Amino acid sequence: MHSSRLAYLFHKYINKEYTPIEKEELMLLIKQGENDEALKKLISDMMAESNDEMELPVESGDAILQSVLAKEAYTGIYVPVARKRHRLKRVSIAAASIAVCMLTVYLVGYKTGGKKEVAKQEIRAPAVEVSTGTAQRKTVRLPDGTQVWLSPSTVLEYPSAFGGGTREVKLSGEAFFEVAHDARNPFIITSDNIQTKVLGTSFNIQAYHNQKKIAVMVVTGKVKLSNLGAMHDKIENVEIAANQKAVFDKNTDRFIKEDADTVAAPNMLKRKEGEFVYKNERLQKLIDDLQEYFGVNIQVAREIRECKVTANFYVTDDLQDTLEPIAISVNGDLQKNNNEFFINGKGCPE
Repeated sequence: MHSSRLAYLFHKYINKEYTPIEKEELMLLIKQGENDEALKKLISDMMAESNDEMELPVESGDAILQSVLAKEAYTGIYVPVARKRHRLKRVSIAAASIAVCMLTVYLVGYKTGGKKEVAKQEIRAPAVEVSTGTAQRKTVRLPDGTQVWLSPSTVLEYPSAFGGGTREVKLSGEAFFEVAHDARNPFIITSDNIQTKVLGTSFNIQAYHNQKKIAVMVVTGKVKLSNLGAMHDKIENVEIAANQKAVFDKNTDRFIKEDADTVAAPNMLKRKEGEFVYKNERLQKLIDDLQEYFGVNIQVAREIRECKVTANFYVTDDLQDTLEPIAISVNGDLQKNNNEFFINGKGCPE
């Protein structure tokens, strides 16, 4: 039964008439060692039937069969074809040679019991890039079901289809992630030299090129952070769980791990709706973020840069209306010159 079914599926595959289920069934039959001889005969018969239509050097045919049946790694076999004037009977020259080579790739992958050899032959899925401008937000649904909320001035790059055992994306800017759980395929975000690896969780990552720090705060689950471009010999790894935050300082090339208060992490959820909440944050940090979000130059007097402030706003709000209460909270005043702002002050309130 197996041999007749193998022949049926083999010819369906060669003629490109197979369904996805039939293709999977063929690969499973091929994986069984008891079908090696039947498979060898099918390939030999196909070559013999096509002999009048294409000239296949003996050594090339042997190399194909040996690479399949001897379970050798497939490195690519050149199959020269010489056309003759009479019409093809069953299989076109191009289809016959290409089909054998394609089948060889699949056979080697299955016969070695793994996906490494096959993965090397896979074509990378086209990259997709989504970006936001100043005062703009976007929501993106990735191929695996992961949802991403992009903050202003952000660029997210990801493949149109995930493969190869991982789900990898690149981020420049800020985004909130709700990662679809998949224990077999870790989700990896690369921002500059920092890699964030998760299985399924929700967290916010801020990694603007213009800022000296990269911050990750976890709302649910757990993530692992790695410094791939470490100046020191050993790559630094940090794990953080819910209500924890890790900050990477580009100047010191080090992570700082801290426990967030019970309000900070849940406040990150509000960013999904476009509301940005800050509690007891350094004024200069808030101003740095506002410059990224609104694309406007904002200067702060040196004496009040380290003052702690509390604020909330939407990126659709008027920037001046957002800055005025912030200036008042630090006993300062707001000045505007064309499209630039300056917050003046003599010192932090007691």
